[in-house]
Order: sequence, then C-alpha cells, then structure tokens
Amino acid sequence: MKNIFKKKNSLREFFQKARTGKWSVGQFNFSTLEQIQGIALAASSFNTPVICGTSQGEADFFGIGEAVCIAKIIKEKYGVDLFLNLDHGKDLDTVKEAIDAGYDMVHFDGSSLSFEENIKMTKEVVSYAKKRGVLVEGEVAKIGGSSVSSQKEAEKTTLTSLDKIVKFVRQTGVDCIALDVGNVHGIYPEMPRLYLERIDELLKRITCFIVLHGGSGIEEKRIKEAISRGVVKININTEIRVAWKENIKKFLIENPEEIVPYKILPSARESVCEKVEEKINIFNNVQNNS
Repeated sequence: MKNIFKKKNSLREFFQKARTGKWSVGQFNFSTLEQIQGIALAASSFNTPVICGTSQGEADFFGIGEAVCIAKIIKEKYGVDLFLNLDHGKDLDTVKEAIDAGYDMVHFDGSSLSFEENIKMTKEVVSYAKKRGVLVEGEVAKIGGSSVSSQKEAEKTTLTSLDKIVKFVRQTGVDCIALDVGNVHGIYPEMPRLYLERIDELLKRITCFIVLHGGSGIEEKRIKEAISRGVVKININTEIRVAWKENIKKFLIENPEEIVPYKILPSARESVCEKVEEKINIFNNVQNNS
C-alpha cells in the first residue's frame, strides 16, 4: 500500500493532519511484548502513525523505562511512526516519570478531583510537559466503565456541561481533551447512546484536539461519524485484551501439553495485529487520503 504519510512528523503534526483530512490516529494499549509487536505490525502494513498506550496499571507491570526502550527498538525495526502515551495517569509522580523517561504524550486524569483541583494539577502537568515537548491530554468528566464493568455500571455515565469543559481547556492549556459523549470503557451487550453533536459544539469554542475514549465496541458508522466531526484520536484497549486472551485460550485448549512461551505467543501477536488492522482501516479511511 502507498505510504501516504511523511515520516518523522511529530504527534502534534499528525493530529493536525488528521483533523484536516478527517481521519484519526488510533491508540492501542499494551502490557506485553507481543501486544506492542502486533500493534506495530499492523501500523507498518498501513504505513500509518499509531499510539501505544499504557495505563498506570499497565505501566506499573511493564515498566515505564522498559516501555520507552522497547518502543524505540520496535519503532526502528518496523519503520513506523510509533508514539507512547501514558493513559489515565492519576498522580503527578507517575506522569512526570513518564515525561522524563521519554513518553511522547501523557494523559493526566484528574476527573476524580474537584474541578478546581483538577485545573490546578493539570496546569502543573502542562507546564512540566511543555518544557520537554510532550503533549498533554486532560479529562474533566470521569469516563466510566472498564473491561470488567457491568451493563448497569456503564449506564451510569453522565454528560459534563460544555461550559465547564471549555473553562477547563482554556485555563489549563491542554493539547487534547478526553470528551464525554456518552462513551464508556469496555464492551456491553447494549452500548450506550452517543451524543456526537457535542463535538461540533465544543469545536466552535476551543481549538485543542478531541479524543474519544472507550472506542471498543462502538459500531463502525458511529466511529466514522465521530471522526468526521473532528475526533483525531480514538482509544482501544478492551478489544485488544479480548483478542489476546481468546487466542491464547484457544491455543492452549488445542495444545494442552505446550509450555513453551515462544510457541504459544506468536499467534496471540497475530490476533492483536488483526484487530488493530481492523481498527486502523476504519480510523484512517486510507483509500480516501491518497
């Protein structure tokens, strides 16, 4: 496939290109080596930029320094524009550690704090990050759900006033905002209703980039609508985890005596790659950008 992206763009430049071209950069979380390999393989097959995310839990398990070193090696090996983001960082020490280690972006999630404290701490992150050329994503409303939430938990999500979001963005100077449009983390038998018109209203009042969390499980036409309205980054985690788990489970059922990791894990890497390719094909709409 023709390479439609110029190499060596910054993440900010890719977001700007995405907004102009009506496509979106995918963020795919990882916590194992074969997962990040699968993500990079998918990105290389489409010649597209990709963000590899680590939540605080994933970063604690994999290691922040290890993630930076591995990402650098994989980026060079596969020849891809691969960027690292700390996803839902909730304390300043971890966020600053990620910035100092070499992450390209950090998401400070102060949604559980008071609005005033969230602004105060996010401003501190922005000040620290900008001196080091790192992008900052902020979050006002807590985006609910998780990979293991129940349907009832997912239905508890509420919409924060746009006035509050605008005030937060203007006072903190964040580069990106995680917008709540009814989206939740996780996959459910019945996905919540999305209020995507909020994207249009917000972009009339602010210029920062819009991020959609909880991309797993959202139907394709709604994802494409969100992108057409201006979303430049979509986060996928649950679907990666499910693909990884189900493949390993299937392999071990079929090969119950196998104990060698390098024989068990390659197919799990391929399952992650296939899932990421599926999402990139939706997010980038590559055929229309050539």
